[in-house]
Amino acid sequence: MNQQKWERDILNRQRNIVFPDTVLNEGRFYRNIVYGKAVFSRGQKISLLIVPAYYLTITFVELAGTISQVLAENKDHGQFFADDLWILFLLLWGFLFSTFLAVKGLFPIERKRIVRKGYRSKQSKRGWYRNHL
Repeated sequence: MNQQKWERDILNRQRNIVFPDTVLNEGRFYRNIVYGKAVFSRGQKISLLIVPAYYLTITFVELAGTISQVLAENKDHGQFFADDLWILFLLLWGFLFSTFLAVKGLFPIERKRIVRKGYRSKQSKRGWYRNHL
């Protein structure tokens, strides 16, 4: 890849103007976290822990509200029980997703480095060129 193509690729990754660009950048962000390619500073690691804690707190508050609505004698407050369960499900999903990202970001899996050798490395060890002289 020459320098001009590299510069165009960098500019295209940073523009975030239209919808597909923002989706590609967000996908690349999450992919780098999941595959352990992202390197985080201490502050970023702390904030990775704050996000699941936030979701967990809000989920527990919603769970308490749902339980109190079920146990209350007057159940018709203008809100349905199914709505509370749906909100609880969405909050639980956000908690699980943010916890997954935090674990992957804080404890990346060390991958075994693959050293690729060219086809000539084996042939040069055998001295194939001596036979052809």
